[in-house]
Amino acid sequence: MSKITEHIYGKLQIYVQPKEKVQAENLLHRLRSRQLYRELVKYAKDDHLINATVYQTHHGYSLHGKISGHHVELANEDLAMCVELIDEKSKLEAFCEKHAALLKGKMIVFKAVEFWQI
Repeated sequence: MSKITEHIYGKLQIYVQPKEKVQAENLLHRLRSRQLYRELVKYAKDDHLINATVYQTHHGYSLHGKISGHHVELANEDLAMCVELIDEKSKLEAFCEKHAALLKGKMIVFKAVEFWQI
């Protein structure tokens, strides 16, 4: 019988809109779209976080904003996306401090979670 090994980690959920972009720093960045949620995943990988995933929400609001919903035929650039990061709490805190300029004013939720290895 296999034994489960538990590790205590943290889960960070950052809510952003698909239309939010990272400000271009050079000509190359101006030539391609730099959506915030994609850049956050790239920065998480660069910072060696254990997991980074993006979820598209279907209906709701964030930070007292207006209610937005998914439409079958039209993209809704106002509908929130959730960037979920998992790692040790100290590494998630360091990530937020390092990228504070990008995360300022965003809805950020932290929760302790267990990671199981079998």
